Amino acid sequence: MEDIKLIAKKRELGGSSNARRLRSEGRLPGVVYGGDKEPVSVVVDAHDLEQILHHHSSESVMIEIDLEGEGDTRVLVKEVQHHPVTSDLVHVDMQRVVAGQTMHVDIQIELIGEAAGVKAGGTLDHVMHSIAVECLPKDIVEAIEVDVSDLEIGQNLHVSDLGIDDTFKVLVDDDAIVCGVSGPMAEVDEDEEAEAGEPEVLTEKNAE
Repeated sequence: MEDIKLIAKKRELGGSSNARRLRSEGRLPGVVYGGDKEPVSVVVDAHDLEQILHHHSSESVMIEIDLEGEGDTRVLVKEVQHHPVTSDLVHVDMQRVVAGQTMHVDIQIELIGEAAGVKAGGTLDHVMHSIAVECLPKDIVEAIEVDVSDLEIGQNLHVSDLGIDDTFKVLVDDDAIVCGVSGPMAEVDEDEEAEAGEPEVLTEKNAE
């Protein structure tokens, strides 16, 4: 994974009002935690972080932070909070990277190819969009590509079918469904549909 440099300054003031002020100025509050150091509240340029995330398929991006008072600090973006209405960035959590120490990370699952079942009229249902794994920092990847070309109608692809090697410790059940192909919905005969939609006319005789 390519390292990307981001400048971060220590944030002394907390609270929601201060966070709103920072965001109005184009700056984003966040926190750096993990490793053998105490958590540090920081502020970064919101536009710079948006540009970083925009060029990557996953928000789990490795970043080299120039942290005020500490110098270069390698971190992994763990969580990015977005505003529920505007989708603007609200807060960012970053975990310090320690060489030789495993990390928990969500890796994107990208489906490639056109499923045979889709060609036959079915619909591809992408159920699991990312997978939780544990691995060393040097082994972190942005995405795992999964070829669905051979998937027929009625078939599902499970975590156990992904062929993930021992570099990663998978943290979800092997039986969990990643994707599947469902068949086309049965067409209802137009005459039957029309007949079913006609209300019953109540006569005096059957009303009794």
